[in-house]
Amino acid sequence: MSTTPWSPPEGLDGVRATGGIGVTALLPTAGPTLFDADTGPAATPPGYPTGDIGLSVVRVGKHAVFTVYPPYTHSTEPFETLVYTGPSSPPRSLGRAWSVAPGVDGDSVWLIRQDAPDACRLQHVSLSGGEFGQGQPASCRTQVRAETAHGLLITINSGAAESTDALIEPETGRTVRQEPRILAVADDRMLLDGLTDLTLVDLRSGDRKQLSRPALGRTPAVVPSRDGGVWAVDFADPAYRGTSTQTRDIWLLRPDTLTWQHAAGMPFSTEHLKRGGGLDWSEAGDLVLADGVLAAWHPGEPKWRLGKAALPASDWSGIAVIP
Repeated sequence: MSTTPWSPPEGLDGVRATGGIGVTALLPTAGPTLFDADTGPAATPPGYPTGDIGLSVVRVGKHAVFTVYPPYTHSTEPFETLVYTGPSSPPRSLGRAWSVAPGVDGDSVWLIRQDAPDACRLQHVSLSGGEFGQGQPASCRTQVRAETAHGLLITINSGAAESTDALIEPETGRTVRQEPRILAVADDRMLLDGLTDLTLVDLRSGDRKQLSRPALGRTPAVVPSRDGGVWAVDFADPAYRGTSTQTRDIWLLRPDTLTWQHAAGMPFSTEHLKRGGGLDWSEAGDLVLADGVLAAWHPGEPKWRLGKAALPASDWSGIAVIP
């Protein structure tokens, strides 16, 4: 694999965007930033913790939820979860949780709450703050990832060498499917990671299709589009060929046809895999990449459309494109 440098704001093809790209994203800076791709920071919403903290953000439908992390790695307390309510209003607290995942309805989340030192529960919570039922007992080391039409995607023993992934029935905790590594679930498909290839599972029929990896690299990050019809698969490598060079190589997988499409301008070298980067889909069906600037690409277009404003250089990672 060869890589070519990407030097924002000049862009993948060396040509700056000549018009606005119409993308606004929430960045998990401390505190968070509402960022317009062309004009830069549009607002710093009030009421969020600031200072020596870390933030992560997850898009929930057309909404966003932040998680506030302490500055140290091994926290003994769950993290505060906050619903974004607008550029000029304070967030709505959902309380504390060890992990948070979007609900399939786009208006709720699943949380791992702690009730006692060694007792946690899986709780379904509306973004307005109301809880659905009493929840189910769960391990405090369970990471919730996303609710799907076929169950809740979780990682069991998250952070441990013996971790494994599963789809569960959230109301009962019953395991629907369990695999060593589930990369993503969307619509009726599930993508599994293997040693040398990938496997696409039809959750209706149980059929499995082996897929050759279109690129070398570590375990890819997978971000399905909002309608689940196309999946962005980023074969990023933070240490390309054992060097300090970071590379990003994005491919699109169409699960209905089992075909791959290389995103325009890929692969390229970057400095933003570990901080200052992120990947999400817009409501209009654009793939949006944060890497020095915000860039948007609609599958089939010959090149990325690049925002004009440089992204903040502080220590943050991840984006949520809104609405």
